[in-house]
Amino acid sequence: AWYVVFDGQTVRTSDVDNLLASMVDGERNVGAALPGIRLDITPVEELTAFSEEVYRLWQQLVLMILPIAGLVLYFVSLVAGLLVSRQQQEDVTLRSRGMSRGALVWIHFLMWLLLAAMALVIAVALSPSVVELVGRTTSFLRFEDTNTLAPVLTPESIGLGALTSLVAASSGLFLAWRTTRQTITSFKRSAGRASKAWWQRMYLDVLVLIPAVYVLYTLWAQGGLVNSAEDPFQDPITFLGPTLFSLGLTLMFLRLLPFTLNILAGVLAYTDSVPLLMALRELTRSIGRYRGILLMMAFTLSLTGYTASMASTIDRSLEDSVNYSIGADAVIVTAADAQTEQGETDEETGQTTQTVTGFNTLPVSDLLAIEEVAQASPVGRYPARLVLRSQRVDGVVLGVDRAAMAAVARSRPDYADSSFADLFNQLAGRRNGILLSEKTARDYNLLIGQEVEVQISALGAWYDMTVPIVGVLDYFPTLNPNEGFFAITNLQPIFETVGTQLPHNIWLSLKPDADPAKVREEVRNLGYPILEWKDPQTALQQARAVPSRRGVLGFLSVGFVASITLTLVGAIIQSTASFRAQVTQLGTLRAMGLSGLAIAMYLIFLQGIAASSGILGGTGIGLATTRLFLPLLDFSNGLPPYLVRVAWDEITNVYLIFAGVLMLVAILSIILLSRESLSTVIKLGDV
Repeated sequence: AWYVVFDGQTVRTSDVDNLLASMVDGERNVGAALPGIRLDITPVEELTAFSEEVYRLWQQLVLMILPIAGLVLYFVSLVAGLLVSRQQQEDVTLRSRGMSRGALVWIHFLMWLLLAAMALVIAVALSPSVVELVGRTTSFLRFEDTNTLAPVLTPESIGLGALTSLVAASSGLFLAWRTTRQTITSFKRSAGRASKAWWQRMYLDVLVLIPAVYVLYTLWAQGGLVNSAEDPFQDPITFLGPTLFSLGLTLMFLRLLPFTLNILAGVLAYTDSVPLLMALRELTRSIGRYRGILLMMAFTLSLTGYTASMASTIDRSLEDSVNYSIGADAVIVTAADAQTEQGETDEETGQTTQTVTGFNTLPVSDLLAIEEVAQASPVGRYPARLVLRSQRVDGVVLGVDRAAMAAVARSRPDYADSSFADLFNQLAGRRNGILLSEKTARDYNLLIGQEVEVQISALGAWYDMTVPIVGVLDYFPTLNPNEGFFAITNLQPIFETVGTQLPHNIWLSLKPDADPAKVREEVRNLGYPILEWKDPQTALQQARAVPSRRGVLGFLSVGFVASITLTLVGAIIQSTASFRAQVTQLGTLRAMGLSGLAIAMYLIFLQGIAASSGILGGTGIGLATTRLFLPLLDFSNGLPPYLVRVAWDEITNVYLIFAGVLMLVAILSIILLSRESLSTVIKLGDV
């Protein structure tokens, strides 16, 4: 046999496919040279599984980045439109004076090529930092992991960056190509009339809403989509459906907004509110000037509301699932000493059989001597049967210390109609009573106070117990109400019925700021044989370290910040360009006698209506998307019950940032433009 050991430290993801192909070729060549040889050890299977996992993760991240990429490209096209429009007067003048269209297009081509090259250089410099930030993601907008990634710039990534830069720059070049077709006459004619956006002429809003509504109907018809909180984006519907729905509603909102503003302007025409009427007329007449930023604002805020709520729901669902599967601050799986009796000796083999007759376990009360342990309860889980008149229902009985269990078990208000403390107090008066699954009580018409027969399996036999039902509860940690029945009772009566102690785990409640590792070491020092130690903190850290979850939430967090930043920058640029376009108009109004206060009120109304329209529209669309889609996307994986959490804190913070920035822009614009006078109109001093 030949063993060749390779050092794979320098192997990157991009090398895996070539490495696998080389392994296949090498195996074929060796087989041809030495017939009959067989391959015994190879990393082909592991590398193939790794490659498939990477490809799935790549698909998920592409789906996550598509809306943000679309928003970035739209932002670039918006800014490109502003730049081209500033040069449009000069371009049509040069065109009318004899410069060829090709020469003008060539000038714009060189300008946008230079901008694309500068953007690529900046992107190459910043992208490793962004990758490191994504790798440190532990939750939405939380970058607390200390194990950072080591980003590697590959030729493929640089090529994709260059292609993206060229695609972004092509929007400006396309607008310039359209502009160079015009002469001064056609330019003034087109500038004097408003036109619908291209997507409105194509009814893109309706076309986008059709698949989004179909996805919503499909989810509703099949009763929702169950996902694991550790890998919530296994199905692209999780994100693509709500994104299309939000985009379609945003486009529909922009289609209906001018009609609404026109109706309001018609009503105000019968009043004396001149500044407000002027603002409404300006928005309806020049809606194309504000359409871009309104689209970005409404879509960003709607996507922000849904994304933040979805991320908050995923985080809390993961935490709830871990707490439910473990049940307490710490769970100790211990070994028990078996009591055996010697049986008969087999004559053929000479071996003597041993029969287990009982168990010896260490007392749980000794653990309370540990300073950081607040409370402890033994918890025994045993197969059981509920004996009814016509049938037997298989399930499980959980034996606990009712005095300590309410303080130990992790709970949620929706697990039962009463608190765990009240329910376990019911076991104090009737120590052999049981707390029964509410689903079982409802399915078999069992009532509180009714006595039922329960059989418990232990030591290879079934033991009968006649017990009263003292309470019901919907859920309890580690128990699944959909798998037969479950019942909770005092542990000691079970031991008395069986005639011996039985193996059981120990659930611990730790004091605040306790160190689970330190507690574990002290438990071991007391002589407890720990087979397994479970605590939600460690399990949660492991679940959050899953690459797919970290990558998805990392991209969502980075995209969240990027989209908010771009929208704010776009709002500032659009507002500045809009105010600059009205300089002559405002100067004329001042020269005609309109007061500075009226000009200031007009600008406040104009900015306020535009901003509030985008904010209110985005808020309504985001809430509608969240309320319609999130309840149908179950991230709890079935247990415990799935709860939708709307991220009001993140949404409120975003609104405060938007309001502050837009208010600052409006105030500065008002100070500058409300002082415009007749000199702006006649342009004194110009040649």
